[in-house]
Amino acid sequence: MPKILHGPETSPLVRAVLMTARAIGVKLQIQPLDYLEKQEHRQEAFLKMNPAHTVPTLDDDGFYLWESRSIMAYLVSKYDRDNQLYPTDVKNKALVDTVLHFDNGSLWPSIRKYCTFLALNANPPDAEDQEDLKDKLTTLERILSERPYLAGDHLTIAEIGRAHV
Repeated sequence: MPKILHGPETSPLVRAVLMTARAIGVKLQIQPLDYLEKQEHRQEAFLKMNPAHTVPTLDDDGFYLWESRSIMAYLVSKYDRDNQLYPTDVKNKALVDTVLHFDNGSLWPSIRKYCTFLALNANPPDAEDQEDLKDKLTTLERILSERPYLAGDHLTIAEIGRAHV
């Protein structure tokens, strides 16, 4: 049974999942989703898979998972025998999780304002938004001044989660 990823390929978060899958040799079938005009993510069939009506959403043989970072971690944990992209060692995994949570809770909300502005011709970010994003990017610079990657000494899903922007 194919693994189906629901969402538009133009979504940065969908692209992050696609990059992760490709890095570990997992083939995903893309199910495009028109969430701007047709609002397909709010239809009952989609809400049964994902009550939060967000993209991306993964269907792995009837197991539904949403939120890009969770999907990335799941794919690597289930299908990558080396587990280099999402370590099994508790401390190394905690470093990856820290960056993923920072991304989800702090960095991505700041970046999303710019993506929305560019993609939807929305209001441009204001000076406060610019300072907020600068602060978040400075955090990444501090981390990278101490080690070669965001979560240690090799590539992980922490970097892939940011590479799509």
